[in-house]
Amino acid sequence: MNRRRTIIGASLAGAIAVAFGGFFGVSGPLRDLEQRMVLLLLGAGARVRMYGDHYFQVLPRDNGAFRAQLTPFCSSLVPVLALAAIAVFILHGPPVRKTFAFVCAAVVVVLCNVLRVAGSIWVGLQVGARSMVLFHDWIGTLFGIGYTMLGFFLMLFLMLPKATASIPRAARVSDVL
Repeated sequence: MNRRRTIIGASLAGAIAVAFGGFFGVSGPLRDLEQRMVLLLLGAGARVRMYGDHYFQVLPRDNGAFRAQLTPFCSSLVPVLALAAIAVFILHGPPVRKTFAFVCAAVVVVLCNVLRVAGSIWVGLQVGARSMVLFHDWIGTLFGIGYTMLGFFLMLFLMLPKATASIPRAARVSDVL
């Protein structure tokens, strides 16, 4: 029983280290990438531009100009770090397969977050800053929960044994968790 508690405690400490280390180490570069991807997706040119570190300068035609910030918590960093901690400390299986499953899930989460941020900025361009905040807070939050779950389920799906694999019994979720 004590050995199991030690393993769980070490896994929890490792997950916390991944979360904090990743948050402080990867926050800036990931937000840079997401900001550039949002600008590419919007193709807004002169109507939406980067302004300083992680700010969008938004110039709607019919409403007042405003700036929107891509904060570390608006980035896909938190769900990606959660998936990384799950992949490293909870999932069982070959390391190459775990890495592949995590990378696929992380790519889905980052791309969906870029769509969420671009959608928020687009709403701001069309209707104004207040509508952008409303969209970001309500629709964006629901979308964020959805794509985080999608990434997690994708990671689990990629870790489960193939149906054609020769296994002595039926595969269960407990085989990968």
